[in-house]
Amino acid sequence: MNWLEKHRTPVLLNLILVLLAAACFAGYGIIAGTLHHIDSAKNWAGEGELFYSYISCFMPVNEKIDENAVYSFKDTVDGKMVEASLEAKEGASLWNFAYSGTGMINVSTNRGSASVNATGIGGDFFFFHRPYLRDGSYISGSDLMKDRVVIDKDLAWTLFGATEVAGMEVLIGGGRYIVAGVIEPETDFASKAAKTANGGLYMSYEKLEELTGAGIECYEAVIPNPVKNFAINIAKESFPAQNHEVVEVSERYSIKNIAKVIASFGKRSMRSDGIVFPEWENAARLTEDYCAAFLIFGAAFAIVPVGFGAVLAYKNARIYAKKLGIFAKQKAEKLYDTYNNKLYEREQKLKNGEK
Repeated sequence: MNWLEKHRTPVLLNLILVLLAAACFAGYGIIAGTLHHIDSAKNWAGEGELFYSYISCFMPVNEKIDENAVYSFKDTVDGKMVEASLEAKEGASLWNFAYSGTGMINVSTNRGSASVNATGIGGDFFFFHRPYLRDGSYISGSDLMKDRVVIDKDLAWTLFGATEVAGMEVLIGGGRYIVAGVIEPETDFASKAAKTANGGLYMSYEKLEELTGAGIECYEAVIPNPVKNFAINIAKESFPAQNHEVVEVSERYSIKNIAKVIASFGKRSMRSDGIVFPEWENAARLTEDYCAAFLIFGAAFAIVPVGFGAVLAYKNARIYAKKLGIFAKQKAEKLYDTYNNKLYEREQKLKNGEK
């Protein structure tokens, strides 16, 4: 009976555990690739040699900031770039940012109406969050015309009974706005779970502030990160809010970060700081929880096979070490005997020569 037949049961058990662990770690990787906005730093860096970090800052509901604070921080970041001797290529921007806030508005057409928790956007919002565009175009904080909105497919059906409605008008707060584009809601499981029932409209933050008095709740940026923690330290030390939460999104699915999620199990569900996360952050936190579960189960499944392999390696190492020792001893004895034989033959030749 060979070794494999003798140990068939433990080998089979460990093989099953290895497959389960591999499935968990594969699930971890799949979940980590679910949300497209997570790759904003990579998308901005492109083929360049400079590393970037994607940073998000979230403000409490009673400490929202305004656009003056955002552009003051922009000046601060620009200054940090100069201090670090970082320069953009000609005709390009070195870094990018966006900001957003929410507020309830009523939107209507002659075919339908809805009460919507609209998202007011500034900066390059649709660089970070780029849902599939069914019709028309996105909007940007740099647009000269602030009376353009982007709506999702569901809201388009409510207001028009159709989805190809770019260029058509809606009424918001007594004013006329043009539908710039229609987007498809994200279809991944996390975004579906995080989606609010009355969302789906994006407009100029400036206009939303005029209509509702909304403040900026979320700030996002891709910032050069030439040395570890360079970008996140700028946000932590210089961002113009006192009780904001800073998240390094580009490191969200690192083992180190997921280990922190596991360590804060239960506690992170309790919030007393007044921060209300936007849909995309809630979706990301849900995926973190799934990754934490996959990491826990994957590690648990891997413990026994790793231990089994270590014991097996130790036993085999001892066996081979013993065999190697015997082999080395035999070689040494053979060399010793060969040397003695040659020495004896030499002595005999010398004696014969004397005679």
